[in-house]
Amino acid sequence: MQDKKIIKSSFIIIILIVLGKIMAFIRDALIASKFGATYVTDIYMFSLGTVMLLTTIGYGLTTTLIPMHTENIENKSQEEKNIFVSNILNTVGISTIVFVIIGIIIAPYIIYIFAPGFRENLEVYNSSVYILRIMFTSLFFVFIQSIVTGVLQAHKEFYAPAAMAFVSNIIFVIYLIFLSNKFGMNGFAIATVMGFAAQFLINVPRFKALGYKYVFVINFKDKNLIRLVKLMLPVIISTSIIQINLFISRYFATTAYEGAVSALDFSNKLNMLIYEVFAVAISMVIYPTLSIFATQRNNKEYKNALLRGVNVILLIMVPASIGVLILREPIVSLIFGRGAFDEKAVKLTANALMFYTPAMVAYGVRDILYKAFYSLQDTKIPMINSFIGICINIILSLILVNSMQVSGLTLASAISAVATTLILIIILNNKLNGINIRYLLKVFVKITSSSLIMGFIIINIRNVCFTQIGVNFKGDIISIILCFIIGVFVYFICIHILKVEEYMYMLELVKKRLGKNKS
Repeated sequence: MQDKKIIKSSFIIIILIVLGKIMAFIRDALIASKFGATYVTDIYMFSLGTVMLLTTIGYGLTTTLIPMHTENIENKSQEEKNIFVSNILNTVGISTIVFVIIGIIIAPYIIYIFAPGFRENLEVYNSSVYILRIMFTSLFFVFIQSIVTGVLQAHKEFYAPAAMAFVSNIIFVIYLIFLSNKFGMNGFAIATVMGFAAQFLINVPRFKALGYKYVFVINFKDKNLIRLVKLMLPVIISTSIIQINLFISRYFATTAYEGAVSALDFSNKLNMLIYEVFAVAISMVIYPTLSIFATQRNNKEYKNALLRGVNVILLIMVPASIGVLILREPIVSLIFGRGAFDEKAVKLTANALMFYTPAMVAYGVRDILYKAFYSLQDTKIPMINSFIGICINIILSLILVNSMQVSGLTLASAISAVATTLILIIILNNKLNGINIRYLLKVFVKITSSSLIMGFIIINIRNVCFTQIGVNFKGDIISIILCFIIGVFVYFICIHILKVEEYMYMLELVKKRLGKNKS
């Protein structure tokens, strides 16, 4: 019965996440159509990126609050829980208000230092400062929502948090369809703040239903609050590496050409789609399993679970990255290629996406490895690894931006991601006295070989579609659908022939499930 509940809950959560992603793509397509790859979009993307970088503080808050509050749920009264949560809400709320005010004051300096391309045009500079100031106010809702979300997840309440992206994207889409022509990008910045506020508000009813009541208590010296902050810091640094690297890339992109930041962000969103849907979900599932085996000191099962998690990531992400690499131009054209987002913008975004694709695989594997270190209560190595990745990205961006422009920035990010992932594998292999890297390489070679055969097939299908139908909307959609169906079929035949163990394992589980249903 418990397994059925878990399966049902997981299924509903996946649906909510996918719905959020669909609405996000509608939002991005509307942004591209309404504003194109221009300085207007660049300003919004940079401002949103600055806020998203700071939201990693909220993620660290949620991540560290969950295990702490789980202990409270088991051992403390409702009154004690109310005081604990209210103190965090109040202290974080006050700190955030001060932080937002400082951000609004120094916004001109942030633009001047981190978006040097914007300061060359006074109108662009002033507009970027104004929008960044509006966007800073959303951080209040982000941080308060992070606390409420952490409390809900500690109680194993996942539906409202999973629906947050869907709700906020509905607000964005409504604005872009009905109000963007009248109020432009300034109005969209306000709509973005409203979207973050909506993410907080949808969690409140369930939060109150769990018996929580607001208590006016402020104690910055509370030992639990201090413990929370100490635990947060390495997690924030480790988990912010993707946003920091993207922020660095945006810095260099502002000096390239008009629309460079937009091309960078649109390509990144496409690159992150499969990672966010599949890899994040897999790492969430594998984390408690690794934690249990680590607590039990069951080294053999720990390594088996770790290898299985990494190989499942590879099984999904490697063919997906090759498919996106081959079909990048029709995908970009189909999703964004309309209105102000012209053919030039499509090509710039597609070229940037080409060099991003290796990062898709690296991000997925790195997530599993980070969870492995966290399960061993080691937060320092992921933090140091993050610093190494940032340094590699900065150095390569400086070298490649002049010759390759935005494509050089995405290549720098990809190389940084791959390098830091390989470093983590080596360190973890030494830490665990061997994780069977030879087996990992064997599976990787099988999966890559199958993916390359699939890639060869879909290249030919794509070329035939473009020759027979033309490079247009109809040709894009037919080529993507045919390539996906035939590509998946070819890939599964190849991994079946090569007997990739994780695939065979999942196949057996499906067969057993079907056998039970028949009986």
